[in-house]
Amino acid sequence: MNVLKLRLNIDPEFQGWVLVFATVTAIWIFCLPCYCAGLSWVAARRFASRLHLPTFYAVAGVINVAFIGLVLLWLPDWDLNSYIQSLVKCTIGTLQRVLSCASSLTIVFAFAFAVAFKDRIAKLLGMDHKTLFRCKLRDFTTCFGPSRFQPIELTVWKVDDLPSADPFAANNVFIEFYLGYNEPMRTRVHNNAGSGCTIKESMQLNFDEDDLDETLYIFVKDQKVVGTLELARAEIPTDQLRKMVAKSRHFGYAGRPAYTEDIYSEPIQLIPRGQIWLRVAPIEDEDANTSFLQDFTQC
Repeated sequence: MNVLKLRLNIDPEFQGWVLVFATVTAIWIFCLPCYCAGLSWVAARRFASRLHLPTFYAVAGVINVAFIGLVLLWLPDWDLNSYIQSLVKCTIGTLQRVLSCASSLTIVFAFAFAVAFKDRIAKLLGMDHKTLFRCKLRDFTTCFGPSRFQPIELTVWKVDDLPSADPFAANNVFIEFYLGYNEPMRTRVHNNAGSGCTIKESMQLNFDEDDLDETLYIFVKDQKVVGTLELARAEIPTDQLRKMVAKSRHFGYAGRPAYTEDIYSEPIQLIPRGQIWLRVAPIEDEDANTSFLQDFTQC
């Protein structure tokens, strides 16, 4: 056959690069199921899900052996023994270099793991509601300006159906709020409130509606003689908080709190049990109407 008689009479260095690309192609064929499973194309994902892996790897092994053998046949300066020796030498050299910098790689991988799973680690430690680093990439892009923040007012009407912290004593209820860079905000303690009470308190926070990582954390707690005990909690993501602000505009801006059923028509469900009636209203502030250009010129 003419294909078997073909020879690539090129420089030995270029022959080595041809063999490198052939080896990478063979490895990619083995990784084809993983590659297809990660594509957005529906047919590729269906192919990966219905693939019988033992059969695929058996066929892929035969194809790769034939492919590499054909490439070695085309290269006059290479044969099977020299190819295997080069693979072994390359593998040993790579492992030696990896082991020589294993400590540095461990630090890099640990840092990458901590950054990638920082939210899960914080939740595992019970610190997901606290802002440990008051600096983000968005702060640099906006020159740490206040234009991206919108002042809002949280108005709490009441809470009810709370679990009991102590079967022999009534709950002394207060509520904590955490949102982004804001300092923690708390209501006053309502003594002997039991499973529910009327709060009727307001507090003001800064809200960045374009930051998808900002979550409003609500903690309903019981005040003990020493320390506190969490009764229930709720988390309001940025999208839901933005909708609550837009809905409150129909009832006017903050500063005129009203406690009626139409304003607090949808109570927020607490975990593990309970409800809280909360209104999030925008604050009409002329000083807050700054633009990114003003922040940039003052940077």
